[in-house]
Amino acid sequence: MWQRGLTLLECLVTLGIVGILTVLATPSLFGQLNAARALNGAHQIYAAVQYARSMAQTLDTVVTLCPLPSKADTTTLCGGHFGASLVAYQESANGPRMLRIWSPPSGVVVRNRSGSDPVTGEIQWHADGIGGRNVTLSVCAGEHNWAVVINRLGRPRLVDDGGICPDAGGA
Repeated sequence: MWQRGLTLLECLVTLGIVGILTVLATPSLFGQLNAARALNGAHQIYAAVQYARSMAQTLDTVVTLCPLPSKADTTTLCGGHFGASLVAYQESANGPRMLRIWSPPSGVVVRNRSGSDPVTGEIQWHADGIGGRNVTLSVCAGEHNWAVVINRLGRPRLVDDGGICPDAGGA
């Protein structure tokens, strides 16, 4: 009578092969996750930039995009860096009028193009949609990098590998 099944040796060999394949696939998986995080963070910042620019044209006024020092404290505008929560606001006779607040992109670091410093300050668009500042917001997750590049006319674009990512220890 023949018994169907696997021997202990066959099970151990199969388990060993699965273990080796898992070890080989894990770095690739982390690389894909970091690439997706960087692209998602760049898309989030790009959407905020596009929104602020279009609102300047729609409302026919100056609109500013800047980082909030703390999402809980919405009374103090424009502090911190672009890796934090972002706010788009317009100046009015009654003071700044917040148009929209974005949560910070998760799992990424936002730096300047050289990767040396966080990007601070504010970006403004006039009623015609024209800005006045060249800026590169380099979004890094691991070794993967996407950048939101804004030219002096205020037009943003997404660029793959648009900057230098700081080392994991320097982030």
